[in-house]
Amino acid sequence: QRIHDFLLQDQSAKLLPRERVGNCLKKRIDKDKLREVKYNESRKKAHWANVQRCGSIWSCPVCAKQITEKRRSELEKGLNKWKTAHSGHVLLLTLTFSHSINESLSSLLIGLKKAYKRFCENTRVVNLMKSMGVEHKIKGFEVTYGRNGWHPHNHVLLLINHELRDFQEIKNELAELWITCCTKSGLNAPSMEHGLDLRDGNYAEKYVSKWGLEHELSKGHVKQGRNGSLTPFDLLQYSMVDASMNGRSLASLFQEFAISMKGARQLVWSRGLKKLLQIEEKTDEELAEETEQEAISMRTVDDFAFSLLCTNQVRHEFLRCLERDWENGCFGNGEAERLLIGLVENEIERLKQCA
Repeated sequence: QRIHDFLLQDQSAKLLPRERVGNCLKKRIDKDKLREVKYNESRKKAHWANVQRCGSIWSCPVCAKQITEKRRSELEKGLNKWKTAHSGHVLLLTLTFSHSINESLSSLLIGLKKAYKRFCENTRVVNLMKSMGVEHKIKGFEVTYGRNGWHPHNHVLLLINHELRDFQEIKNELAELWITCCTKSGLNAPSMEHGLDLRDGNYAEKYVSKWGLEHELSKGHVKQGRNGSLTPFDLLQYSMVDASMNGRSLASLFQEFAISMKGARQLVWSRGLKKLLQIEEKTDEELAEETEQEAISMRTVDDFAFSLLCTNQVRHEFLRCLERDWENGCFGNGEAERLLIGLVENEIERLKQCA
């Protein structure tokens, strides 16, 4: 899995040369010190230290995997607190709209943002939410790409103060209001059947266990899209073999996604909710950098050796070699050293041939 993540990160850096992902786990933080490999004994994993981390959940597979898993853990902790300490319940609201192949992602994102704001501020919606006992919301965001183009949509967890068993009439009225908000915001009107969905707590709890850009983003990092649709990291993966869809290269689609999503937040909690549920406020960048906690130093790597590891796309393999050396008690003269020696010998041979 680490091989997969690092190779995808290299591909993202290739497609986004001006973005921070190009420096992630490569450029040094302190230029007066060498890059270092540290070992987390509890996780039994080696990782790079004194290297910058971009902290992007949208364009960096390595950072996204770490951040979204920690966001999922925060969410589970918070919802358990809501249900136990506050005797609350949870509903899952999904909001989507009709879209076409010729619409850009940026225009759809603007329309969705406007529609959601209209929806939340609508007096009738506010009253319906009060009648349902909604006290807080947690909004998640997801984008896929399919035969009808880009499909951005919101998933909203509604934290309510009592159990709600029959909400079909409320759901229908909310759906009508959502359709109106979409059309007023310049979006194509969704159907009553597909525009708005409202599910009970059991379904919501199952969804929470896979929250992120869905469960395989926080585990295997590439989710299986539905009905032939692709997730952003599907686009990135298949761009490595020059695949295309709807007459466009997947590489250009991933570039459009990364640029359009820059700066967007994946999860938005109601004001004061994290404090209420005792969830510590941390930025994506802070979560990405937490790897170094509780880690011991294994060795440093000079610039020349590191450049060879990057050029040959074996940064991940070097870490794995060090892990095996550590496990086998041959630290200092094992697989990692042989890997570096082999890379240096190959580079010398390459330079001879060029001369």
